[in-house]
Amino acid sequence: MLQPVYLKLCSIQCVRVHLVVLAAAIAMVPSLAAADQIHVPSWVKNNAKWWSEGFVGDDDFIKGIQYLVDRGLMVIPGGVNATASPSQIPSWVKTDAGWWADGKVSDRDFVRGMEYLVGSGIIRMGSSGPFVISSPAFEDNGTIPMRYTCDGGSTPPPIDVSGIPHNARTLAITVVDIDAPAGPFTHWVAWNIPPNSTSLDTGNANAFSEGMTSAGTVGYRGPCPPSGTHRYYFTVYALDTALDLAQGASRTDLENAMAGHVVGKAVLLGTYSKN
Repeated sequence: MLQPVYLKLCSIQCVRVHLVVLAAAIAMVPSLAAADQIHVPSWVKNNAKWWSEGFVGDDDFIKGIQYLVDRGLMVIPGGVNATASPSQIPSWVKTDAGWWADGKVSDRDFVRGMEYLVGSGIIRMGSSGPFVISSPAFEDNGTIPMRYTCDGGSTPPPIDVSGIPHNARTLAITVVDIDAPAGPFTHWVAWNIPPNSTSLDTGNANAFSEGMTSAGTVGYRGPCPPSGTHRYYFTVYALDTALDLAQGASRTDLENAMAGHVVGKAVLLGTYSKN
């Protein structure tokens, strides 16, 4: 039987998105596998062993796990809060993957641990739907509530994200008024937003970097049209890398840095008329 091409050895200079059997997690979740007897193909185990030894990259190993999901050998649980991040995964995870490959950990335990990690957002798999953004504060093409504008508290509205591409490493967002008299006006620029949650945590200033608005301020600046109804485009980008940009960078700087790294894009339109 031909082995998938992604079993070839790759550079070990990959960012280590630590995947793990996570024995401790097994006790935290119910039996999630569909069948009593689980048989994981030998090439997946070989792939895990090579990954644990640093010969196979993280993305290649994830493809092996995706194989299990696609064929129903692994079930992704719902309702699990995505509160963990790759940096929080213990350093011994690769060792556990090697133990499983050597038969010291059962297939069922391996699958249960992986289900927990995927369900928790620690590991990102293929998305279950299109990449879209929405807001509980206003509908697409709807009116932005006053509290998120210059007439209110000028705080960012809540933004929900779904269908984030599995290969996204970070997210970025821009908010632009395309009806401003002097041309497009930037109201918000932010990047290096963690992709392992279903909403943008705008309340944590340390969670990501923010850039300069067209008003010369850093951070979110609420809609404030001089007259008439203006349209504001909230655009979220899924990127395959983290960006090396200084705090306070412009939207142009962000767009230049994102070139060649955008793996997904979603847009939400809001309108506002100043009181």
